[in-house]
Formats: sequence, structure tokens, C-alpha cells
Amino acid sequence: MGTPGDSSPGSSALLPTDISVTSGPSWGSGGRILWLSNEWEKPHPLPESLRGLGMEVKCVHSSLVALGLVSDFNADVFWLESSDGELSLEEILDALRGPRRINPLGVVISPGWSSALPGNELGPSDEIIDSDDCLTNPWQLLQLIKVTRLERQIIQRENEILNSLPHALLVVDGDLVLWKVNVQVEKLLEIHDPDYRKKALGRHFGLGLSHAGIAAEGTTTYSQLVRELEQAVKGKRGRIRVKETIGGTEKLLSAEITQLVHSPAHFLIDIRDITADEKAVLVEARRERLATIGNLSVGVAHEIQNPNTFSRVNAANLKMMISALTPVIQHATLASGGKLGNMQAETFLQKMNEAVAAVDMASRRIESVLNTLKSFGRQDNGQLEAVSIRRVVDESVMLVRHEARGKCDIEIDVAESVPPVTASATGLSQVIVNLLQNSVHALASHIPHTGANGAKIVIKTEVITDEEVILSVSDNGPGIPENLQDKIFRPYFTTKAQGQGTGLGLSISSDMMHRFGGDLTLRSRTGEGATFYIKLRRHEEPPAQS
Repeated sequence: MGTPGDSSPGSSALLPTDISVTSGPSWGSGGRILWLSNEWEKPHPLPESLRGLGMEVKCVHSSLVALGLVSDFNADVFWLESSDGELSLEEILDALRGPRRINPLGVVISPGWSSALPGNELGPSDEIIDSDDCLTNPWQLLQLIKVTRLERQIIQRENEILNSLPHALLVVDGDLVLWKVNVQVEKLLEIHDPDYRKKALGRHFGLGLSHAGIAAEGTTTYSQLVRELEQAVKGKRGRIRVKETIGGTEKLLSAEITQLVHSPAHFLIDIRDITADEKAVLVEARRERLATIGNLSVGVAHEIQNPNTFSRVNAANLKMMISALTPVIQHATLASGGKLGNMQAETFLQKMNEAVAAVDMASRRIESVLNTLKSFGRQDNGQLEAVSIRRVVDESVMLVRHEARGKCDIEIDVAESVPPVTASATGLSQVIVNLLQNSVHALASHIPHTGANGAKIVIKTEVITDEEVILSVSDNGPGIPENLQDKIFRPYFTTKAQGQGTGLGLSISSDMMHRFGGDLTLRSRTGEGATFYIKLRRHEEPPAQS
């Protein structure tokens, strides 16, 4: 046998030209071998021969240490030469099963140790190679290195394709162990750990998140998402929807689960943030419902207007008739001492006039309510215009007054002289009605503890400057806890019982105010009520074109 590096004719030792793994730029310049052997005093010559011929070899004498180096050393081949007694061959191969699926690794088992392999069964990337034979015939080792690198290139290409796709994608098995994941998952779930994949792959999806530092107060976050995915995978459900708090904001996530045809034990999960889409759908549905209610209210108002007009006309006719009959009645009752039956004529005439006036007043009030309904029912065309705050406040209060009856008083402290603001009258009315209804509901839930006496809502003008007008809607209810104040403007957040609120009212109101160029803010303390501030721009007429 020749010495390593001997290039003389007839030499049977490994030559640098023999051991090169490079058949092109894609193969690299040499193999990386992780060598496990218990030989301390008389090490085998093969590792040194491989080093001299361009291979990088790391020799270890502990199977536990070797397993810890598999990922960091990034070996092409793990050569199991002899046992150290710490772990059996079966235990070592079992420990490698997960990492090898993530990053392919060839395994060489010496003939002496391979007899311990259960059933003498080898994996697709396992080889039994005699180290003495490898000194003179490296081709089996070379082929294993090439196959390993080819498998890695395939996986790398798969990862590149996954990362190029716009959705958050991951591949799991039936136990929700994560085997593939793209960068969109990290972006969607706001995972900032650069080693997330290294920590998460081969582990349960939830455990991988925890290892990456996605935990709060000792509890893994995204618990709802993880739980729903587990149930969906086990139950073979194709889709889930779940609410999760991401980066301090509650979002609605949708996940499509597809069982892989070529690997039925694995599932491709496509996770998407559908918060904006769902909000748009709900806003549109609400807009349609409001439009329907508006159209109905206009129709109902029209139907009521006709008999109400008839009542007003007849009330006016009665007033004229009573006025004409007054001297006749007075003259006719002179003989009876000014009495009409048992009632004084003057008292009778006074009550008649009061009754007719009451009918006229009620009719006028009905007309005012009908006009408000017609105004509120008109479609919002999205155009911003000069809007009278006092008029919108009056109309909004009228729409909520019946709901507040018996629960609280509503006070208005807004002068008629408040300058017009830039807004949509229908939109601003919707904002104020929403705030009033929220206050009424809060006060109603507070009444069982405090009683209705003194419960009130106040609408007042806070600030008027050359540029803006700030209106406030405040109540003396239970207030809003500090830990909820940064959440109430988020879509879908609600403190009401299931089915009693969509969680969109304040979100839509805030969006509406921003569309007006204004803002909607809150100031509240628990037990001291809540005040919402509506900031609006003063309206400026565009300069006349000459």
C-alpha cells in the first residue's frame, strides 16, 4: 500500500485528483466528514488521508458530541466507525432521523458496527463501507457525498420556490411537526429570531415558536392558531379561521390545509391574514344594511307623512272652527251663568284650544322625526361638504332618544353658532349615533349597580379654533379599563356578549373620521366614565375662480 499523496505509477493510495468531489462548480471543492470513533491510542489512517486530499474531517470520540455537531459542522457524511458506548447505533440513527429530513446527511456504518443495526436495514442514504477498503477505493464514499449534496440542492431549490411565493406556507406531519417553512410565515407572525428555522424545523410547530422566543408570561402565543391547526390536521379539515393577536393587534387568520399527494403523511398549510378583506366585507354588508334601512325609513316616513299632514290640516281647521264658535258659545251660555253643562264655558274653550294645540304640536314633532329619518336614510355619496354640527347632533340624539329613555338623560351643549365643518352629514351622524349607543349600553349595564338617577350623556363643544372644532361625547358610566383602551378601535374587538356586537362600530367610526381629515380619540378612567373627542376640520369654501 502506498503512502498518502504518493503519485508514483502503480500506487494504490488516494490521490488528490481521485478524491475531488468537484464535477462542476455546483459540487464544491471537497467533502466534509464527521468521524465518530472510540479509537484514542491508535486512530485509523483514513481521516488523515482524506484531509491531505482536500477533505475536511472532524474526529470525535463521543456520540453525544457528534450529534451536537451535525448541524454546526454541516457534514456531508457522518461516518460511524466504532461505538463509544454512550448510545447504541439504533439510538444514533433515530436521533438523526429528524435533522436528516431537514438537511440531508449521508451515513457510513463500519461493517463491525453494522451488525448492531436492527434487521440489518439501511436507509436510502446509509452505506456500509470498510474504512480500510476506502483507503484504496473511495468511489462509494464519493458517490454518497454527491448524492447528499444533490439532495441538499433539491431541498434548497424547494425552499427558494417556497420563499418566492406570496403566502405564508409550511409543511407539517400529522403531529404538527414542522418540516418546511417559508419566510412569509416569519413575516406574518412577526418572528424576529434569525435562527427560527434552525430552532423550529423538526419540532412541533407550537414548540418551535416557543423556542424562537414567541412567548408571553410563560404561555406560548398563537395558542389558538396552534390548537386549531392540530385539530384540523387530525380531523382532515380543509380550512380554519382563527383570531390571533399579532404585534399587539388582533387579526383574523385563514388557513388552507392540503394533504400532499406524493406524501400523504404530510400537509401543506397556507396561512393568510384576511383581516382587511373580512373588514371590507363586513363594512360593505353593514353599508348595505344601512342603505336598506335607509330606503325603508324613507318609505315609511313617506307613508306616515300623508296621514300626519291630514292630522295637521284638520288640527288647523279645528282651531279655526273653535275660534269661530267661541263668541257663539259664550253668548249661548249667558242664560246658564256662563256654564256649558257642569263646566264653565271659558274652561271648556280653553281645554278645546289646548287639545287642538297638543295635536298640532304632536304632528309637528312627528314631522321632525320623519325629516330626520329621511335625512339619515339618504345614501352617503362620499363627498365632503360644509356640515352644521348642531343640526347633525340634534338629528343623532333624536334617533337614539327612544333607546335612552329610562336609562339616562342626554344633554346637548352645542351652540347654533358653531361654524360648519368639513364632513359628510350622514357619516358624521353615523359616528355620533354609534358613540351615543355605546354610552347608553354602558350606562344600562351600570344601572343595576348605581341606579338610573344621575346617569347622563353630554354632547358639548370643547374647542373652536380657526382650523378645527372639537366635539365631545361623554358619559358618567363605568368607564373603560386602561388595558382595553388601545384595543377598542381595532376591528372585531368588543366587550359585549356573543352575538350582541360585531366589534366594528368604533373601527368604522375612526376610519370615517380619518376620511374627514379629523380624528376620534378617547379619554377614560375606570369608574369615572368615558369621553370621546371628535376632531373636525373647519370648512373653508374654495376660492372663487375669476
